[in-house]
Amino acid sequence: MLRRLAAIGLLFTSSGFAAPLFDSDELLELRLAAPFELIDKERDKEKEYTGSLSYEDPELGPTTLDAKLSVRGNFRLRKDICSHAQLWVNLKKSQLKGTLFAKQNKLKLVVQCKDSDRYAEYIGREHQAYEIFRTLSDLSLDTRMLNVAYEDSEGGETREQIGFFIQHQDRLAKQNDMLVYKEITANKSRLDPDRSALVALFMYLVSNTDYSFIAAAPGETCCHNIKLLEAEEGGALYPLPYDYDSTGFVNTSYAEPAGGIGQSNVKQRMYRGYCAPEDTTANAIALLQSNREAIYAIAADTTYVSEKSVKRTAKYLDKFYSVLDDPKKVRREIVEECR
Repeated sequence: MLRRLAAIGLLFTSSGFAAPLFDSDELLELRLAAPFELIDKERDKEKEYTGSLSYEDPELGPTTLDAKLSVRGNFRLRKDICSHAQLWVNLKKSQLKGTLFAKQNKLKLVVQCKDSDRYAEYIGREHQAYEIFRTLSDLSLDTRMLNVAYEDSEGGETREQIGFFIQHQDRLAKQNDMLVYKEITANKSRLDPDRSALVALFMYLVSNTDYSFIAAAPGETCCHNIKLLEAEEGGALYPLPYDYDSTGFVNTSYAEPAGGIGQSNVKQRMYRGYCAPEDTTANAIALLQSNREAIYAIAADTTYVSEKSVKRTAKYLDKFYSVLDDPKKVRREIVEECR
């Protein structure tokens, strides 16, 4: 039963894990102070930078929290790709009780890669991808949109841009009485088949081929743009997707097609899921079909993306659903393309 519930997005979450940061969809205004010019120059994953996070707390009023910042990522960490590094924001646990950041001491911050409006659009579309998966499954990472003032603590310029926080996978695992898998590789036989089919179909929707269910990038734990959650130690593994800037859905100017699989550009959808019984794939397809209206509604939101972008995204979703609506296309482009 747990396997089935996890697959269709009804996995229960434990009470007592209130996360006020993610209880609201409202844009959160905050100020980060740190040596950002130095951070963007050094991009040293082994180094932490001292800073602070300030915001208007709904209960406490103006609030400033101590913070340690560090860079993260691989592709977006390259200076030829991004002017600004992606960040971890690590807050002091002792300061968080009773604040908006209660129980959220370590967070990923998705930073606008470059300063132009086009890169702000990428932030909006990547956030939509997270929202779409959250529509499909409760076992998904929470996010919170932000307007961030980056104040250079060493006298450099302050910039103001949108971004979003992503819940830490350890917190999600704990909420669901699960563990985060920490090995470098995983055995395919341990993957929950229903959950794997759902995630693979979602990756097909957003056109993400830059991921692996069983292997990690060099120097990291499993898996590449996927975290694996264990229902119990040694039990089934439930893939948790993240990081969508290289997808056709977001369609960044710097995204590169995956090598070795014949993908000509990132918008070309290619199914990369593992082979499964046809009823397993059919159940995943049914879930995407039943959530069609909600998915289109997310993609139609112009709060953080332009109307022109919304129209392009709608056409891109139309192509996805044109496959799901045609049994012959499902067989040719999904069932027969499994690995």
